[in-house]
Amino acid sequence: MSYSLYLCRFADGQPTPMDESAIREVLGPVTVGGLPPTGLPDSWDLETEDGGGSEVYGDALGLTFNRFSPGQILDHVAALVRRTGAAVLPLDCPVILTSEADRRHLPESLRAEAIVVALEALTGQAIQLVITPRPEPRQRPLLPRFPYHPSPVATGSVTTSDAPCACCGQERGWVYTGPVHAADAPDSGICPYCIAFGKAAERYDATFIDGIEGDVPQNVAETLLKRTPGFLTRQSPTWLTHCGDGAEFLGLAGAKELEKYPDAVDHLRQRWPDDRFDDFLASLDKDDQPTAYLFRCRVCATHLAYADFP
Repeated sequence: MSYSLYLCRFADGQPTPMDESAIREVLGPVTVGGLPPTGLPDSWDLETEDGGGSEVYGDALGLTFNRFSPGQILDHVAALVRRTGAAVLPLDCPVILTSEADRRHLPESLRAEAIVVALEALTGQAIQLVITPRPEPRQRPLLPRFPYHPSPVATGSVTTSDAPCACCGQERGWVYTGPVHAADAPDSGICPYCIAFGKAAERYDATFIDGIEGDVPQNVAETLLKRTPGFLTRQSPTWLTHCGDGAEFLGLAGAKELEKYPDAVDHLRQRWPDDRFDDFLASLDKDDQPTAYLFRCRVCATHLAYADFP
C-alpha cells in the first residue's frame, strides 16, 4: 500500500511531544533489528508477524508511517494512538481523533473535517476504514416521467439494477419490480423505459395493472394499462380514478399514514360493507397486511384509497 500517515499530538494548535517510552514499547517489538537503548533513530523499519511492514520516520514530536501494510501494522499504530493520545493524519483523508475535546487543539485548518473515533473503538481496522478509498456512487439516469405513478422508486415499483433489461437488452440502471400481466412476458427484469415508451406492452402484449375502477377516456386507459408501472398487492391491483381521469398512485399506507389524509379515510369508509370500519382502519399497516393503497386526484387533489380485505 502506498499510503502514508502521520501521528502527532497537538496542544493549542502546535505539536507537542508524545510519550517516547510508549513509542518504544509499542513499536520496539516489531522494529527490524530493535530500537537503540536510548532515543529514536531518524528512520527505521517495522515488520509484523502477518508479513506487513512500514518505514517509520520522525521522533516524539511526530512519526510518519510510509508504505505501510494493512493488518497488524495498523494495529500497532492504533495501539500507539491509544497510549499517547495522538491524532492520526492520513494522507488526503480527515484527521482521526479519539476525543471531541481534542478538536480545539488541532491547527484551525484541520478542525472542521476531523472525525472522532472513540478511544476504545480506535483499532487498526477502524483506521483502515477511514483511509480506504470508497468508489463514487453510480450516477443513474433520470427515470422517464410517469404522470399516474410519479414516484415509482419511493413506492418500491422501480429499483436500482445493473443487469440488462429483459426487453430491450440495455443496461439502464433501473428495473421494474411490479406485476406484469401477459402470457409470455418475463416475471422480472423489464426496465422502466420499456414501460414508459410502450415497448414492453407491445412486445409481450402486456399490461402492468389488473384493472381500472371508473370510466376514463381510451387514451388514459391505454396509458394506465400499458405505460404505467403497476404495484404489488395481496389481491388483484386496481387503479383508482377521479374527475374523469386516472389518479396518481402515491404508495402503501397504514393507519398512521392515513391520519394525514382524512379525505382518503372518508373514501375508504364508503367502500366498507359494515360498521366494523374503525377496527379495520386501525389494523391497516404499511409494512404488513391488511394494507391501504393511497392515490391523489390529478384534477382536484382529493386523496383516495382502497385496501386489501382479509
